[in-house]
Amino acid sequence: MNENQPVEIRRLTNSLFIQWKDGVESECTYRTLREKCPCARCDAVRNEENPLQILPTDEFWEKLQIVNIQKVGRYAIRIQWSDGHKTGIYTYDFLRELTV
Repeated sequence: MNENQPVEIRRLTNSLFIQWKDGVESECTYRTLREKCPCARCDAVRNEENPLQILPTDEFWEKLQIVNIQKVGRYAIRIQWSDGHKTGIYTYDFLRELTV
């Protein structure tokens, strides 16, 4: 039995709340979720050593919100962000790692 299954996922003001099947409750900030976005584009940007890369401002992080959460099969969610980004698929195992 895979315990990394959520029974509840809820948007809070600045974080995502997850209650897991094994009873553990966890939260992950929107900033952490967006910074760790697992999509290919974000992964490439994170791994690129570019000294001229423009980093998001504090204002960007303060305004960032989740617009929509969509289930992807029985293993993940796709998050749509207020900045228009929506290609990251967050597996439940990955979310569990981020929130432990």
